[in-house]
Amino acid sequence: MTLKSSLHDIYDLIRFPLGVMAAIAGLTAGMIVVLVQEKTPEETLFDFLLTYLSTHLNLAILGLSIPFLIVGASMAINDYHDYEADKINNRIDRPLVRNPHLNPNHVLFLSLMMIAIGIILSLILFSNNLWVVFGVVFFSFLSISYNIWTKDLGLLGNITVATCDTAPYILALVAMGAKDVNTVLVVIIMSAITFCGVVGRELVKGIMDMEGDEAAGSYTFALRYGPKQAVILASLFFIGVIILAPAPLFIKFQNNLLYAFFIAIAIFILIYTVIILYKDQSYEAGKKARHYTRTALWMGAIAFLVGALCLS
Repeated sequence: MTLKSSLHDIYDLIRFPLGVMAAIAGLTAGMIVVLVQEKTPEETLFDFLLTYLSTHLNLAILGLSIPFLIVGASMAINDYHDYEADKINNRIDRPLVRNPHLNPNHVLFLSLMMIAIGIILSLILFSNNLWVVFGVVFFSFLSISYNIWTKDLGLLGNITVATCDTAPYILALVAMGAKDVNTVLVVIIMSAITFCGVVGRELVKGIMDMEGDEAAGSYTFALRYGPKQAVILASLFFIGVIILAPAPLFIKFQNNLLYAFFIAIAIFILIYTVIILYKDQSYEAGKKARHYTRTALWMGAIAFLVGALCLS
């Protein structure tokens, strides 16, 4: 096994892009708080960030590594838990399925080590703010509970995943000591948009994995009530995204065309995905929908980030 293939397996195992997305979520929320509470009108965005990062760079890097580590660990644990189902579904995108040299027990050990490092970092960085530490511990155990318990409970499992994905936004508010009411409100709305989008995506993903999930005894919503009902319920959560998406434009992102542009792309992709799945709930359609909804989530993350940057 070459170094390149090993790195590729680790990249896929921890879902590197999802970890980056979680770090971006924390960065976005933190940036909104800092720009509102600490930047003066006379400072340019560049000058402010340069000054701020010169004194807080280590805190920023280590702090943003926490959501990256927790997300990566939960993804690896998910692969460990889903090993048999993924083999049935021929998920060769999963390292444990495509690489016989990978030991599932080693993957589990790596995952637990990543969670431990994330919790230790939170203790070191936020020893004066134990609510952050408590939040990191809580969301870590919540992500583990999904893999060992709630995943087999249909919609509750989807809600568990989505709740974990809101953690970087919520914990950044607590860590940065947000005081401005509108700042707190806009970040909570961003969390709610993420929550609705992720629940919808998880329901859609369940359509793709029905055969393996049934064989493994993991009764997702699609298995319990059928793929058509899963699409209908996913549509309701995507409608939640559509309803909430304009709200930041009236609170903190006034006249922010970049936010409006990227969030509009995300909404278009979600609508297009639902249209496809209403017509066809096959494995192939579910596979396409999985990729489309991932792109929509990235567009949403970019929308939030540019919204924060344009606050200045």
